[in-house]
Amino acid sequence: MASVPLPQDIILLLCEELATRRDFTTLFRCSLVSRRVSSIALEKLYGIHESSRASFGDARGTLAWPRLWRSIILSSIRKTAYPYCTYLRYLSLGNLEECLQDVVRSDSLDFFFRGDMERFRVSKPQDLSYLFIDILAIIDRCADSITDFIEKFADDTGTAVTLAHLEGTIIPHDRVSTWIARLRTLTTLRIRDGSVLGVEAASAISECCPNFTDLTFFYCCTADEDLAAFFRTLRPNSLRSFQVISLNTIGGNALAALNAHAKSLKTLILGSLSPAAIKALNLLSSCTALETLTVESDHYRMELADYNEELLREISAWIGNCKSLRNLTLGRVPNALPIVKDVLAAPDIHLVSLSIICCSNEAVTENPAAWATLGLQDSLEDLTLGLQDAQLEGLRVGASPRLADSICQLKNLTSLNLIQSSVSDDELCRFAKALPKLSELSFSGDAITDSILEPLSNLSQLKLLEISAISNFSFAALLNFATRLDTPGHRGIRVDILNQLGERKLTTLQFARLKNYFGKTLKGTFDITYFNDPDELHESDFSDVSD
Repeated sequence: MASVPLPQDIILLLCEELATRRDFTTLFRCSLVSRRVSSIALEKLYGIHESSRASFGDARGTLAWPRLWRSIILSSIRKTAYPYCTYLRYLSLGNLEECLQDVVRSDSLDFFFRGDMERFRVSKPQDLSYLFIDILAIIDRCADSITDFIEKFADDTGTAVTLAHLEGTIIPHDRVSTWIARLRTLTTLRIRDGSVLGVEAASAISECCPNFTDLTFFYCCTADEDLAAFFRTLRPNSLRSFQVISLNTIGGNALAALNAHAKSLKTLILGSLSPAAIKALNLLSSCTALETLTVESDHYRMELADYNEELLREISAWIGNCKSLRNLTLGRVPNALPIVKDVLAAPDIHLVSLSIICCSNEAVTENPAAWATLGLQDSLEDLTLGLQDAQLEGLRVGASPRLADSICQLKNLTSLNLIQSSVSDDELCRFAKALPKLSELSFSGDAITDSILEPLSNLSQLKLLEISAISNFSFAALLNFATRLDTPGHRGIRVDILNQLGERKLTTLQFARLKNYFGKTLKGTFDITYFNDPDELHESDFSDVSD
C-alpha cells in the first residue's frame, strides 16, 4: 500500500506541541525531514528561539549563538531559504549586544561578518576600543533591517507577523518611533532607559500597535512631565502593565497620568521611588483594577514627619479598593505598617503574595496591630518579611509576639522568606508545626541549633531550605535530618546552610557523605559554608618577614 503523507494540519499540531514543550532538538530534526515539514518546524523553532540554549550563556564561546543571529539578520535581506526574522515573537537587541561582545572575546568576528553580513559591520579605530567594532552602530543597522523587512513582508503577503515583544538595552532616540511603527503586532516593550520614549513614540504605539499593553523600564531619567505626556498620548485604558525597576524621576505628574489607564492597568511595579513620589501615591486613587502592586523607596532612611495620617489614609484607601489585588510588595516605604494594617483588614483584599521590607526597627515594634491583621489573610501562599537597616541585622520576629502568632495562622503558606529577619529555634519549630504546606523556607537569626532539624524534616513538601542564621549543627543531627527526608515529597530538595559556626565544621568525609546522600538518594543538593572558617587564610594571618 502506498504511503499517505500526513495532513498539514497534523504536522502543524505536532510542531506546536513540540514548541510548547520547548523540544528544540526534535523540532530541528523535523526541519530536516522535508521542505513541507521544514517550513512549519522552522517557524515554530524561531518562534521560541529566545528560550533556546543558543540564546543563553550556555552558547558563550561557541558558534551556535552567532550562527543563530546570522540567520535572523541575513533573512532580513533575503539571503536565507526562509524569512526567519518574521517567525520571531521576541526580538532581544540586548541579547544581540551580548552575542557581539562574545564574538569579540572568542575571536569570531570573521565568522560572524563573513559574506553578506559584511554590510552590517561598523569598525572602530583600534586605538579607541579593544572591541574594534562599534557594537551599538551594528545593532542599529541590524534592528533597522529586521524591522523594515518585517513591515514589508506583512504588507506584501497580507499576513500578520508574530513579533510581539521588543527588548533593548540602548535604543537610539531617533529610531525608536520608526521601529515601533513597523511592528504592528507589538504588545510588550522592555528597554533599559525609558527616557528615549517621548510623545512621538507614544503616538507610534497608539496609531500602529493596537495590541500594545506592557511597558518596562530598567531606569528612566526623563522629566516627570514628559513621562506623564507619554502616558496620556497612549490610547486610554490600553496599558496593562507598567514597571520601572531602578533609578527614575517619576513624580506626581506621571502617577496622575497613569489614571488614564485605570481600567486596564493590572500590574504596577514602581521601584526606587523618591520621597516626593512616595508622597504622591494617593494620586493613583482611580487605579483600582490592580492585581499586582510593588512600591519600593530609593531611600533606606527617611524622615517620617512629612507622611501625615491623612496621606497614609488616602494611600491605604486606594490600595484597599483594589479588590482584585493578589500580590503586594512594599519595600522601605516609610510608615508602611499603618498602611499594611488598613489594607490587610479590608474586607475585599485576599492576597496570595505579600512582601514587606521595613525601613526602621521602630516601625516593627510600635505597630503590633499591623501584625495582628496579617493573620486575616488566610489565602496567602507566599510571604516575605524583613528589615533593611544598616545598623540592624534584620527584623526580629520575637520583638512582636503577634507577628509569630499571625504567621502561624497562615495555613496555606507554601513559601516563607525570613532571610532579612531574625528568628529563634522556638519560633521555627512553631512555624514547622503550624504550616504543613511549606515547600520553601528561608530565614536568618542567631544560634540556631539541632532542635529545629527534626520539625523541619516533618514538612512533607519541603523543597528549598535556606539557612542564613548562625547555625550550630552537629553531623549526627544533619545526617538524621537527611535520612528523614527520604520521602517522595522531598525529591529534588535543596538545602543551603550559609553560616555554620567554624568550630563545628564538618570533616571532608562527613560533608562528602551528606552531599552524596542528598544527590543520589534524594536527587537534590546540599551545601554548607562557614562563619569564621578555621581553615581559611586571611591577609591578617600573614606578617612580613625581613632578613
